[in-house]
Amino acid sequence: MFRHRFGNIAASKEQFERLKDHYKKQRDEFRNDPRSAPELEAWRKQDNDFAYHLLNTPPTTPASNLASYDSRQYPLSPNDKRPEGQGFCHTLVISKARVYNVVDPDATANKCSLLKEMHDHFVAFWQHDQGKEKILARAKRAVDDQDKKLRDAPSPSSNSQSTNSVYNDATRSSVFAQFNKLKDAFKKLQAKDFVFAFHVFPDNSIGHLHMHVFPHNEAFREFSTHVYDWKTVPLEAVLEVEEA
Repeated sequence: MFRHRFGNIAASKEQFERLKDHYKKQRDEFRNDPRSAPELEAWRKQDNDFAYHLLNTPPTTPASNLASYDSRQYPLSPNDKRPEGQGFCHTLVISKARVYNVVDPDATANKCSLLKEMHDHFVAFWQHDQGKEKILARAKRAVDDQDKKLRDAPSPSSNSQSTNSVYNDATRSSVFAQFNKLKDAFKKLQAKDFVFAFHVFPDNSIGHLHMHVFPHNEAFREFSTHVYDWKTVPLEAVLEVEEA
């Protein structure tokens, strides 16, 4: 059994049980819905002409997490739709198999072998220095890209709030200083220091199975969003439900 603490989301048994119940409820509702099987079949065939009513996205090509982890780089985004990651170097492990979400029966088939494989793939990748450097490089590129977008943003009218008035030179310097501060500590983390979790349908944003991975220590989440913590179900919660 995987035993990764989920920061302050599953810091207590009560919170962990709530996330387990959330997964089981969403899974059962999906699998008991008579629309799910035919829609999954059409989705697996990439049928763009099928009339999807249950699945919240049409056939899609999954993408890596392209957003910066730092909320200060999204100063005007609404609180309920935060674009930043859930932690420093928030990474997505995306299934090569065409599986829709963790509630898809194919995700948990064969004693959750696919989910365990996704976990093990990240761990193996992480154990090599090259893997750590690749994750850091991608995270730094996301910070750089968002920084450029902010600096290139047109000046607003006099009666609207300016992005640059919030993301000023002092904030910008702090963002990059924080990244440099965390990157060395990040490379020293072990697999047990990460969250491995899923956003359960219908609260998913990408219509393809992917695992969210980010450090659970609050030092690595200080400037990241906590808005989605309520729906971020740890892998071990899924395993406990499926292996009961």
